Amino acid sequence: MLRNYFKIAWRNLLRNPGYSFINIFGLATGLACFILILLFVQHEWSFDRFNTNADGIFRVIQQRPVSKGQSYWSTTSPALAGALVREFPEIKAATTVEQTFNPLLNVGDKYFKEQGIFADTTFLRLFSFPFLEGDRETALKTPGGIVLTASMARRIFGEEDPMGKTILYQGNQPHTVTGIMADVPAASHLQFQYILPITADPHYVDCSVKEPWMNNGVYTYALLDNPASAPQLEQRLHAYIDENLSRWRPEDRLRFLLQPLNDIHLRSQHLDTLDFEKSGSDKYVYLFLVIGFVILLLACVNYTNLAVARSARRAQEIGMRKVAGAMRGQLMAQFLGESLIMTTLALVLALGLVHLLLPFFSQLMDRSLRMDYFGNPFLLPGLLLLVMLVSLLSGSYPAFLMTALRPAQVLKGKKSVRAGSFSLQRVLIVGQYAVSIILVAGSFIIYRQMQLVQRQNLGYNREHVLAIRVNDEALSSHYSTLRKELLNHPGILAMSYSQYLPTDFHTNQSMTNWPGSNGERLSTRTTTIDYDFPDVYGLSIVAGRGFSRDFGADTLGAPLAVINETAAKAVGWTPEEAIGKPFDYSDGHGRRTVIGVVRDFHFNSIHHISGPLVLTLDPTPSGYISARIRPEDLQGTLALFGQAVKRYTRYPFEYQFLDDKFDQLYKKDTRLGKMFGGFTILAILIASLGLFGLAAYTTEQRRKEIGVRKVLGATVVNIVGLLSKDYIKLVLFGFIIAMPVAWYIMDRWLEDFVYRIQIQWWMLALAGLLALIIALLTVSYQSVRAALMNPVKSLKTE
Repeated sequence: MLRNYFKIAWRNLLRNPGYSFINIFGLATGLACFILILLFVQHEWSFDRFNTNADGIFRVIQQRPVSKGQSYWSTTSPALAGALVREFPEIKAATTVEQTFNPLLNVGDKYFKEQGIFADTTFLRLFSFPFLEGDRETALKTPGGIVLTASMARRIFGEEDPMGKTILYQGNQPHTVTGIMADVPAASHLQFQYILPITADPHYVDCSVKEPWMNNGVYTYALLDNPASAPQLEQRLHAYIDENLSRWRPEDRLRFLLQPLNDIHLRSQHLDTLDFEKSGSDKYVYLFLVIGFVILLLACVNYTNLAVARSARRAQEIGMRKVAGAMRGQLMAQFLGESLIMTTLALVLALGLVHLLLPFFSQLMDRSLRMDYFGNPFLLPGLLLLVMLVSLLSGSYPAFLMTALRPAQVLKGKKSVRAGSFSLQRVLIVGQYAVSIILVAGSFIIYRQMQLVQRQNLGYNREHVLAIRVNDEALSSHYSTLRKELLNHPGILAMSYSQYLPTDFHTNQSMTNWPGSNGERLSTRTTTIDYDFPDVYGLSIVAGRGFSRDFGADTLGAPLAVINETAAKAVGWTPEEAIGKPFDYSDGHGRRTVIGVVRDFHFNSIHHISGPLVLTLDPTPSGYISARIRPEDLQGTLALFGQAVKRYTRYPFEYQFLDDKFDQLYKKDTRLGKMFGGFTILAILIASLGLFGLAAYTTEQRRKEIGVRKVLGATVVNIVGLLSKDYIKLVLFGFIIAMPVAWYIMDRWLEDFVYRIQIQWWMLALAGLLALIIALLTVSYQSVRAALMNPVKSLKTE
């Protein structure tokens, strides 16, 4: 029996190649889209779950009150890990981790710039990074050790055994290789190529001895005996802080919170400090997952509509089979079997499309995604389950509807397949076009918003600004010579240095004790700059002055500050009143005096209000060197710049333009726009196929009516208009449904931007008009074909 069902299904596919191709291609498109999105979602959800203790590990983050709400930091004090283990028995272990910022490693004359970390001896017990050589218990016990990843060891030593070999850190600190570990998985929020003992970091050692609770530059992770006790532990941590840390930081009123390890990647957007990797977003993951399901559902709806469209041609077949004794269950099995065969063929084509599109999709999503059929335990069972579900979802309605036909009525000539006055096919088409219009509107609104972002006046000039990182003291100490040399070149207009670039001022400090403050604290962002920073970035001083080499107080290192208009307003000063006012600053440098007020400019993403800012003078270059260059002969200028820099540092010459760094702030939004655009094309394509199926169904049902009308004198235009008006109604109904949904979804998305476009009625109307045009083009083939049909062929059986 099953063999017979298979033969019949296969013959039906071959008998109707056009129908079969449209159905298989539509399903394959939906399946390919859904599989790609599932690969991305699984990758995002899998972050850090390879750790054996993943459910019990928590990162300790800080919560601090600020002028408007709370500020959250992922970094903590060096003393915290030890205090957690001593004071809280429910914490089995705690570890301290610190990033190494652009250090240089070398073996002989071979230099390597890689991201590494400092960690204590507990780190390798807490996290499940596989060890290949050495003893994970002792590898980090001595300050002179270093643990390499396998790929880093190969880059440095080739095929030689790296164990016991010496590597120089920053050119003067020898470290002996004490262990080799497997490469860090891509799905880890901790990304590094080597581990150094944290006791090898002089800054950490100094902070641990001097005021260990006053510095915040390390990450603290704790392993709980019972993860469910995390909320109670947080309350005990609050009590511990109030009781024991008031003498260290009475002004901060900080709180420690426990962030589950599995939440770090997707739920860290609220943190104000830098993380190891660019975090994802659970909001976008769920959005993509919903869109994937919608696209797959549209493909299934398309199959259903095309199957029902052919029902008139297969009605007599069903009638004859019932007369011959076929049971309804057997007929349903046949139709579901056809659906299964169709879905299986579509899956084969979909997998081909996935392999073809996966490199592009991985680049778009900025993730390393791959189809690992045997390494991924969920992939093959998931594909099998997907085939079964799609087969049932797309084939159930035609199977139930068509097998419900009464053979007596069918054999008498009744071939219409309807469920009362309710036409599910039309409802499905309305739903398809509603989704399509929502996606079209979303794509257009995202595009308009990103245009606004690019054209927004940020208060500083980011065009043609080149930035390089100051990685070592050699470059820092020769900055003055480098600056004089490069400014002699006509392609370089101005140069400066600063702790951070305007795209990422992320250090928080607090202003206190200004005249009339009454104990208030103002949380501010801060960065150190040099004299030329305003010239390079085109900043405007609205009151007072900026830092200048012409003032002895500046060159002698007086405690001075330049604040922005927002900071002045927040403490109750006009820009002119702010000049000469003193305040205390929580950077350990005591009182400062305001010498100037700079016009507000955006020093981070325009998703957020920039807020108060304090600029201070740094006599020693650090962070970044910025240069404004002419766009003419760009390659020549870059070559000159690189040659000059290489004379003062062993680091490779790596540069970035501020425009590119600015674009990275909106990478997720740009990615969302591209994804919406791709999904829009897919949704319209699938919806058009569904509409094509409904048009074929309607034409088949009204074939004799059209013949009669032509005999009575109806023109081609009359008949095309008659058939098209129904589809116009469907698109209009879809538009009515889509308008409020699209407006609500995109308005919620725009809430994340301080500066945003206003959703206008014409944006939604344009989406509806585009959907209408595509629908009319889709049905025009069937309408014209029906209008040109010879009426003799449709009436000769009557």
